[in-house]
Amino acid sequence: MSQARSPTLAQLRDGDYQICTQPPPKGWQQGEGVCFVFRKQNQQIEGYYGYPHSDAFVCLRGQLNLDRRIVGQGYLVSWEGSQWGTPEKKAFFWDEEQQLQLAQGRVVRHEQDGQSEAHWILFQQATLNFQSFYLYPKPEMTAPQQLCNWNFERSPNSSQF
Repeated sequence: MSQARSPTLAQLRDGDYQICTQPPPKGWQQGEGVCFVFRKQNQQIEGYYGYPHSDAFVCLRGQLNLDRRIVGQGYLVSWEGSQWGTPEKKAFFWDEEQQLQLAQGRVVRHEQDGQSEAHWILFQQATLNFQSFYLYPKPEMTAPQQLCNWNFERSPNSSQF
């Protein structure tokens, strides 16, 4: 499959994909710009949106929209290496490229282990606009199932707010 600008994800077969704001790099990089790595199952999408070679990403799940958007939910983990303040209730753009808009955030899980702590922040509204993205021949970045776990149930060493 060759790269294409403005992919029509609804026409893709079910499977694993990567789209980015820049064309595939020629070197060792796994992606260029900001990327969305995802699994498509019918019109359902689950994956993450973030910057290659960084810990800056948001897990997303939702449905394909005809106007080249994915609409659903998103979450991220706030921890010492990637701090977030108070979750935003109003809509804001997560990325510099202004492709991912998040809203209605709330902390759904909190874990503390000695000196470190982490907060899972769920955004009830997430919209990713991918109309100016490039479809990569195959996913090069980490598989979404390795980074995103939508199970927010309490564990023995966590407390919910």
